[in-house]
Amino acid sequence: MKVILLNQDYSYINSISVRRALRLIAKGKVTVEKYSERIVRTVTKDIAVPLILRLVYLIRQIYRKAVTWSKKNVMVRDGFECVYCGTKNNLNIDHVFPQSKGGKNTFENTVTSCVNCNNRKGDRTLREAKMFYKRRNFTPYQPTVMEFIKKYLDSIGVYDLLVEEGIY
Repeated sequence: MKVILLNQDYSYINSISVRRALRLIAKGKVTVEKYSERIVRTVTKDIAVPLILRLVYLIRQIYRKAVTWSKKNVMVRDGFECVYCGTKNNLNIDHVFPQSKGGKNTFENTVTSCVNCNNRKGDRTLREAKMFYKRRNFTPYQPTVMEFIKKYLDSIGVYDLLVEEGIY
């Protein structure tokens, strides 16, 4: 089970383990916003397991100005599905303009693809491979920080819980 950790301004930071959450509570670094139904039994007392924690002090966010490029972040941007056929199995990263021809690891040059589509495209551009994106008018782009955080929260299933609690 994971516990949602929010910054002091209610912005999402991370999902942490129950053990880490209980340590933060014991040190007084967080306040509990919501408890779950689970209970941890110790020798001396029963402790309710928190579901949402909020930090007492504001900390600097991970992404200040822009989302950093990584394979995971590209997959979050594309919704963990192949941009060519729409499958959600055997995903990897495909370079729109191949690395062998000078393509870089940037959001504008990488997309999520399945192994079959990536092998079919090979070391060619989209035009040379006669391939198209599944969604019309799709172009790879650099996501904004807030857009990325919302997509990430959706992908791990936390966004609906935060909306239900009135936080987002």
